[in-house]
Amino acid sequence: MVNLTIDGRAIQAPKGKTVLEVADANGIFIPRLCYHPALKPIGACRICVVEVKPGPPRPLPACATVVNEGMEVTTNSPRVQAIRDELMKLVLINHALECPICDKGGECELQDLTHALAVDKVDLEAVKLAPNHDYESLFVERHPDRCVTCGRCIHVCRDHVGAMAINFMQRGYFTELGSGVLPLDCEFCGSCIDICPVGALINKLWKYRARAWEVVKIESVCPFCGGGCVYELHTKDDRILRVRNEKSILLCSKGRFGFPVVEAPDRLKTPLIKDNGNFREASWDEALDLVAAKFQEIAASDAGAKAIYGIGSARATNEANYLFQKFFRQGLGTNQLDNPGRYTYVRALKGLAAVFGSPDVSGVEASTALPQPYQSPLTPGAEAKGSGFPFVLGKFNDLPKADLALVLGADVTPEMPPLGWKLLRALDNENFRLVLANPRHTKFDRYASLSLRYKPGTERILLSGIFKAFFTANADYIPSISAKGLEEFKESFKKVTLKDVASKTGVDEALIKETAALLAQAQAPAIICGTELLAQDKGEQNALALADLFLLIGKPGTPGSAVYPVAEKNNSRGVCEVGVLPDRLPGFVAVPEDAAGLTIADVLDKLEAGDPAAPQAVYMLGGDLLRGLPHRSLTEKLLKKVPFLVVQDAFLTDTAKLAQVVLPVAVHAEQEGSFISSDGTLGVLPAVLPANGVRPDWQIIGQLGEKMGYKLGASHPKQVFRELAQNMPLWAGLGPKASGPLMAGEVSGTFVPFEADLSLPGRRPHTLIIGKVLNHNGSYTTHAPDGTLKLVPRAELSLNPEDAKSLGLAAGDTAKVVSSQGEISVPVVLSPEMPPGVVFLPEHFAEPPVHLLTLNSNLVRVTIQKG
Repeated sequence: MVNLTIDGRAIQAPKGKTVLEVADANGIFIPRLCYHPALKPIGACRICVVEVKPGPPRPLPACATVVNEGMEVTTNSPRVQAIRDELMKLVLINHALECPICDKGGECELQDLTHALAVDKVDLEAVKLAPNHDYESLFVERHPDRCVTCGRCIHVCRDHVGAMAINFMQRGYFTELGSGVLPLDCEFCGSCIDICPVGALINKLWKYRARAWEVVKIESVCPFCGGGCVYELHTKDDRILRVRNEKSILLCSKGRFGFPVVEAPDRLKTPLIKDNGNFREASWDEALDLVAAKFQEIAASDAGAKAIYGIGSARATNEANYLFQKFFRQGLGTNQLDNPGRYTYVRALKGLAAVFGSPDVSGVEASTALPQPYQSPLTPGAEAKGSGFPFVLGKFNDLPKADLALVLGADVTPEMPPLGWKLLRALDNENFRLVLANPRHTKFDRYASLSLRYKPGTERILLSGIFKAFFTANADYIPSISAKGLEEFKESFKKVTLKDVASKTGVDEALIKETAALLAQAQAPAIICGTELLAQDKGEQNALALADLFLLIGKPGTPGSAVYPVAEKNNSRGVCEVGVLPDRLPGFVAVPEDAAGLTIADVLDKLEAGDPAAPQAVYMLGGDLLRGLPHRSLTEKLLKKVPFLVVQDAFLTDTAKLAQVVLPVAVHAEQEGSFISSDGTLGVLPAVLPANGVRPDWQIIGQLGEKMGYKLGASHPKQVFRELAQNMPLWAGLGPKASGPLMAGEVSGTFVPFEADLSLPGRRPHTLIIGKVLNHNGSYTTHAPDGTLKLVPRAELSLNPEDAKSLGLAAGDTAKVVSSQGEISVPVVLSPEMPPGVVFLPEHFAEPPVHLLTLNSNLVRVTIQKG
């Protein structure tokens, strides 16, 4: 601790803190304009100057001056007041007097500071500058004549988002904020808007809709990706007007501008029943009575309850998914359920479980205190410990402490922006090394120590080469983790040659050796993989290979050293943890092998084969399988064979159109519950808006259960959470904003050889990757015409310019993309980031239906022709 005085007051403060931080912590006000707690000190405005002894004769900026032993700080001397007065006049000299119409009114820091410092006039004159207003950019409106050149927006854009879209232009008095071009071409995260202290950057979706003091602010959790961002919904008259993250500022474009999905005009508002091939509106009782009667009829038939199959949802809350599995297990008495993460995130969990085992927790006790809402009634005891794969899964806040990250098969920012922000924080450490392996150039290539540009589908071949190089250079290496089967595992690479690996992957031998050397040296290595890797037909094998690699190099007791598989949607991890799996109960407790249900893939196979054990009814909690699963034409054909399909969804998706009954559900802002983010953080969702005729998933499941005579105990989400948490020792101690598991982990594993083969059959000239784009998540954001659909309104084929030239295609042309499964037509966009022979399509849109091209993977060989 450091001893100092501020304005004569004796204070003790931690070493390394700045004068401004210490003053704030002790209730001493120092004016500031450019400082923001989410940023490193900028020191541009100088409003926060203070006098320091011992020190230089000139005042120092409090935001950038670190406290020292014996320091004497004066914050408000006549000299300091005079300096601040002059600085404020210089800020105000050319500032537009538009306060009555400026949307920053009521939360403008310049207004507050002018009042606090009692600046009643500006007796300076300067040449008026003609402002270059920007009314053209999407979502962001720029007013240079309101800018105070504090630099906050530039720093958050460059250092925290990594977009580098804006900067200062000109010098001195003529300095202005610019992007080089109009309109803005950036990620449109909007972080610059919310960190701006004045009204120089305006949120167009908020403009003129309300004053800051008129809105109700309610904390919630983002419903899009698995990042689990906590933010504030600002509402007025039961409408969301804007979304903000006032603490860290950071949100992606989906989080900040995706909220209009709540008011999408194609939202379902009433139950639908299909009669003679056409939907008609129905009452809730009629629809639920029909579903209950049909389910009871099937359960009483020779086919039995096993003929009813359930598909949970990574969009639905933990409480809804828990009740869903309870409906099947306790009500119908079967384990016939799964979730669509089977094709991505579940593969990561299965690969990790094969190496590190299933979770086993001991030493958990019942809490003696009355649990608060969404607080586990269990607590880790003094001897609590756990083992298994959950204990190698990483927490986002630990990632900046890693000294190396291997990112394989993930375009991090589009797949999960918060994970990208933490990677940027890791880069603040000069000893951090980033190894980026991807078939195409991504945003993080600019930061990478090594970039491995491999051929699509050769990930496991590349990893076999890395293992070979590692063992060749480190023959006597002993893993930090207690591991079995190392010698047998080494033997599996005996016939691997780096020359052959380089030939098959396109990655130079020297880069493979250098990657192995960096992995061997790392003291806190992290491994990140994404859905582009997991969605391949052998995605589980990909995850298995990475699990083997972490068993070899990982140091799970060291902060940051962990595996970070991207959980694509807001509750991709939660839907698995609460037991919506055919072979796992809540908490990943194993179902006896002879009682395990079918996976979604098994169900489709049985439908294709005409197996008598194929489902007679399917009950789906949302999820557009036709848009998300490979081989769309076959999936559609097979779902049409299901005699009775029930879909709960907010929209009449292509899958819902096949249903006999569609039940309209509340979306995130209309219901209460919780999610588990990709890093195990519990996010709590309050009901902010009235449901207006639709119902939350948990309520619909509970009411259906009542009609079938099942007592599911679904009185309120808080009560459901308490029950599910009581049955999950893995969640002991978990509460809002906490990341589980919270007990100590004892990690051990067994090396399991993986298949080092190519996951891309066929001979067509181009390889198509189907993946994610930044401004959408699943199909959820494609329903709001005034949301992020404005940024990316349609699917476009990303094509290398040289490939386009050889095919006679230009930007905006229509290309016909043909595979062995089907063909689509799609507009072309030229993308230098794409290597020759590789093309990319986003999966989010209804048109074109990209999975008409695929067979069993997100990778497929295609032929491209001029449309």
